[in-house]
Amino acid sequence: MNSKEAFKPALIGGIELKNRFVRSATSDPIAENNAPSQEIINKYEKLCEGELGLIIMGYLVFSKTDHYSEKDLSMNNDTISGFKKVTDMAHNYGTKIVAQLNHNSTQLFFKPEGNVYGPSEYTDPVSGIMATAFSKEQIHELIKEYGQAAACAKDAGFDGVQLHAAHGYMLNKFLSPVFNKRTDEYGGDLERRMQIVIDILREIKNVCGSDFPVGIKLNSSDFDSEDKGVNEADFLVISENLSLKGINSIEVSGGTLAGVYSFSRAKKHSAYHFASAKRLSEIITTSVILVGGLRDVDEIETILNDTNIAAVSLSRPLIRELDLVKRWMNGDRSKAKCVACNGCFNHKGVQCFFTLSKEEQDVQRPVMKMMQSNN
Repeated sequence: MNSKEAFKPALIGGIELKNRFVRSATSDPIAENNAPSQEIINKYEKLCEGELGLIIMGYLVFSKTDHYSEKDLSMNNDTISGFKKVTDMAHNYGTKIVAQLNHNSTQLFFKPEGNVYGPSEYTDPVSGIMATAFSKEQIHELIKEYGQAAACAKDAGFDGVQLHAAHGYMLNKFLSPVFNKRTDEYGGDLERRMQIVIDILREIKNVCGSDFPVGIKLNSSDFDSEDKGVNEADFLVISENLSLKGINSIEVSGGTLAGVYSFSRAKKHSAYHFASAKRLSEIITTSVILVGGLRDVDEIETILNDTNIAAVSLSRPLIRELDLVKRWMNGDRSKAKCVACNGCFNHKGVQCFFTLSKEEQDVQRPVMKMMQSNN
């Protein structure tokens, strides 16, 4: 197999990139009135200076059926100008940028007012919130909202959008038989559980044009403790169907906060979704992007050169070192400094635990403990 040359230009998910390194979507709740704050813009500029090929900006909320605060980034007509500052800046550095669209559903970390919607009635294992089932009319409206949000992203200069269908959020719950007990066309067997995602993809392509890149982040497995959630066999079927329907890229992740494994495992785990991504890359032509536990550039190059996996995606290593890819490019190929402690998930803004004061670290330790409980 020919070398993909990780640091050379490539067409990934319908987007021409200067290299095969992707910054995976990472929530950073420091928006101002749901638009990018100057602090967010400054962080993204540092990431662009670090020579990333693609940044997935996440997660962006958009639906009136969702619950979020003004500190969360929201993709709508009022925030287009704010996001355009980010996309223009990224393009000035030669970095492409995609907007990740997400619906929290019941996976919330605050007590909301009013109904919280999900595919069916259930109690969320993370938040303890009881879901109210979407009506069919609400689902149809939600599909339109995805199209409207994607149109806003296109107007803001994003090079594409990504659907967040992993990690216990709304679309992941529609795909899971544990949470989706519907008896209409959006629930039941796997084909019907994935129908909402197919309808959203179709809507975005209709609104934004068939050549507008649409990717998706999927769980290779939910790693459900009773093995009742999305498993690898489901994941492969879902991915094949989406590939046939025109999805441009699939980022292979896995796990939930309620599963045997979370989506952010401890350092002892390495490239932990590799086997599933490799299997998928052998059965579809859609670009497959691998995320999870990637800290060694030699390992990354081996993965890219020896398989059909098209690109790799990083999050926590780029929180510790925003210039990691540039460092590797410049010849310092030592492993990423990130120790995967999960202390970076901070409600005051994502930042490396080791940059915090002692007092701030003490506040973060309970968060670390929660995130490490299922690693």
